[in-house]
Amino acid sequence: MVCPLCKSSVPENANFCPQCGAKIAEGEEPNPALIALIEQYERRLIENPKDTATRFNLALTYIRMKRWGAALQQLEILRNQEPDFPDSWYLLAVAYFGLGQREQAKKVLAEFILRFPDHPKVSELRRKGFDRIGNP
Repeated sequence: MVCPLCKSSVPENANFCPQCGAKIAEGEEPNPALIALIEQYERRLIENPKDTATRFNLALTYIRMKRWGAALQQLEILRNQEPDFPDSWYLLAVAYFGLGQREQAKKVLAEFILRFPDHPKVSELRRKGFDRIGNP
């Protein structure tokens, strides 16, 4: 079987692509507008690999398509390029959760809360009981 998004080989009966994290479902067509956005962002990053806004938007688009692995890759690059970009930390945790890596997501959320205690998402997490990440 082949991933409809990244065209990598996918094992039979797989629910997700091991390369890009896309959900594999019979008859599910990727959104052409989101694919066009991904192509546009990738072209921009070839021209300017340190463009944090474009890299963030690319990761966000991957998340909208549930391409968790691809989002994770972009967010890790972004976190290394711009460690004080709080939204990239939050989305990194979202991507880890999307991949089913709950413990890693919790670690990233804990770091996010420590680094950016005044961020609106931190207040939201605390309201939801994530002020003590280990005990939501």
